[in-house]
Amino acid sequence: MFAVVLMNMSAISAFAQDVPVADVKVGPWVTNVSGNAFNVLWTSSHRTLSYVEVAPDDGTDFDACERPRFYQTVSGRRVIDTFHDVRVTGLAPGVKYRYRIMSKAVLDDDSAYHTDYGELLQMPVAGGSAVTTLDPKAETCRFSMLNDMHADGDKFRTLVAGRDADDMDFVLLVGDMMSYINDIDDLARNVYGQVPELVANVPTFYTRGNHETRGKQAYLFQKYSPTNSGDTYFMLRHGPVAIVVLDAGEDKPDGNKEYSGAVDFSLFRQQQLEWLKETVKDPLFAKAPVKLAVMHIPALSREGSWYGEKVANEMLVPVLNKAGIDMMLSAHYHTYLYVGEGDCGNDFPILINDNVSRLDFISEGKGFQIRIYDMEGRLAHTHDVEK
Repeated sequence: MFAVVLMNMSAISAFAQDVPVADVKVGPWVTNVSGNAFNVLWTSSHRTLSYVEVAPDDGTDFDACERPRFYQTVSGRRVIDTFHDVRVTGLAPGVKYRYRIMSKAVLDDDSAYHTDYGELLQMPVAGGSAVTTLDPKAETCRFSMLNDMHADGDKFRTLVAGRDADDMDFVLLVGDMMSYINDIDDLARNVYGQVPELVANVPTFYTRGNHETRGKQAYLFQKYSPTNSGDTYFMLRHGPVAIVVLDAGEDKPDGNKEYSGAVDFSLFRQQQLEWLKETVKDPLFAKAPVKLAVMHIPALSREGSWYGEKVANEMLVPVLNKAGIDMMLSAHYHTYLYVGEGDCGNDFPILINDNVSRLDFISEGKGFQIRIYDMEGRLAHTHDVEK
C-alpha cells in the first residue's frame, strides 16, 4: 500500500511540474510611443492570454479602482501566444503612466469551445514599469543613441550603465544591434533582454541596419519593432525635435550573390522615398525647430563609398535638403566620423557614431548639443549647434 501511495504521489508531482505557469521570458520593452499611445512587448516561455493595465503615475494604489485593460487582438480575437504585443491607447501627451502585465497560462485549448487556464498572475518587471508619452509641446528633447553592438551584451550594458528614464526621453538603436536574424527570439534576448531595467521604462526606437536584413527570420524584424508607419522607416516628434528615421537597406546591389535572390531593396527604397516626400510636409515635422534624419548607413557619395551609401545619397539627400534637415545621425562604419555640409551635396552635416560609444542628444529648441561618451564613460566628442 505504501509503495502504491508513493507512486501516485510521484505521478502527481510529475504532473504538477508539467503544468505551465504564466511568466515573462524576455522583456517587456516599450516602443512605438506617441503622444497618446505606446506598445508593450514581451515573450513568455508558455502560451498565455495576457492583458496590460495602465494607471497615471499619481501615487494612487494600482488597485484603488478599475484600470483600463488592453489586449492584443487580431480581428476581434484575443491572441494566445508566447509573443505578446499590446497597444495601449487613449493616453495624454507628456504624461507618465504606470503599467502592469497580467497573464494566465493556457493549460488546455484543444477544444474549440472551451479553454482551461492557470492562475491569473501579475508579471514582474525589472526596474519598475512606468513610461512617459511623447509630447510635441515639451520644452526639451533628450535621447541617447547606440549602434553596431552586433549582439555584444557586455558592450551594450556598459554603455548604458546608470542611465534611466530621468536621463532621457527615449533611446535610439541605430542598426546592426544584431549581426543577422536566424531566430527572431535571438533579437529579443540579445537586444531588449540585455538591459531590461532600461527598456521597460524608457521608450526604445529601433531602426534597422543592413545586418538586420540578413538571416532566415530577418523578415520578422518589424514584428518585434513596430512603428507608426507600419514599416522600418517612420517619423517621431518630441518637444522641439522632429526625426525622420530612415532605412537604406543593404550595402550592396540586390543582385549580389550574398543575397541569394531574396531581396528587393530597390522597390523598398522607392516606396520609402515617396513616403519621405509626404512626411516632411507634415506640420508636425515641417514646423519643428530642430529636424534630424537618422539612418544606419550614412548617405555619402565619395571615393570609397559603397553602393548603399551612394544610392541613399542620390535618392534621399535632395529631399532632406529641401526639408531643412539640421543633421543626419548615422552608424555603420564602426568608427567616429563627422562630415561637414556640402561634402556630398548635403546641406547638413552627417555625424557617424562608432560602435564603442554612446551618443547623448539634448535640445531646448534653440539648437542642440551632442555629447559622445566612450566605454569608460569619458567624453570623447562634442558638437554644439546654434539656431
